[in-house]
Amino acid sequence: MSFCRISVLVPTRQRIPQLERLLESFAATVPDDDAELIFRVDRDDLDSQACLRRHSWTVVVGPRYEGYRSLPRFCEEMRDAATGDVFMVGNDDMVFRTTHWPARLLSVANEYPDGRFNLSVSTYNEHVVPWSTVSRQAVDQLGHIHDARLYWGDVYLRDVFAAFGRVIAVPDVQIDHVWMGHTPDQTFLEANQGEARNWDEAYWALHRRCVSEAVAKLEAACLTAH
Repeated sequence: MSFCRISVLVPTRQRIPQLERLLESFAATVPDDDAELIFRVDRDDLDSQACLRRHSWTVVVGPRYEGYRSLPRFCEEMRDAATGDVFMVGNDDMVFRTTHWPARLLSVANEYPDGRFNLSVSTYNEHVVPWSTVSRQAVDQLGHIHDARLYWGDVYLRDVFAAFGRVIAVPDVQIDHVWMGHTPDQTFLEANQGEARNWDEAYWALHRRCVSEAVAKLEAACLTAH
């Protein structure tokens, strides 16, 4: 198959300056129609809704649920609304720097027509692959983007595709990660991310089990296709 369009999935909450910076950088670097932005906004976040109404991108509005812990659920809501055949899992603290970056990533994606890839760009903490870029085809086979049992979805996707040797570096694409952990705002503090930083063996045992199950699903889907 041929991959033609990237859907950037962006959950956001009460970060208007970051949101406007992201939108400006996207407009400056994507002159073609080979990428789109899909946003997920909490129902009580009226400021973000008002900001995004000034643009033509799809906005999914829903309950806050459990906030940061609900990112897997938010991703599924955005997945349902997306039109692309490649997903980039984004955030409101990303800034696009490379003009025509979608064409470059799609060119690499099309080297792997089986859809098994996770593209990694130049960014802060890039070894974690924070802007995981994966195919809709693989996501459909997995049944999800992020496993809801896990907290760190980027590490999960990295390890799933690393099992196939398919974490592919695309160093000539730069997408900055202006990580709010360096300058935490109220939204970051309310997310209680610290409660997930108990990286004990029990968590990583669960992580390994989830990765193993995902790899088995993709392998089974490949066998069925043949």
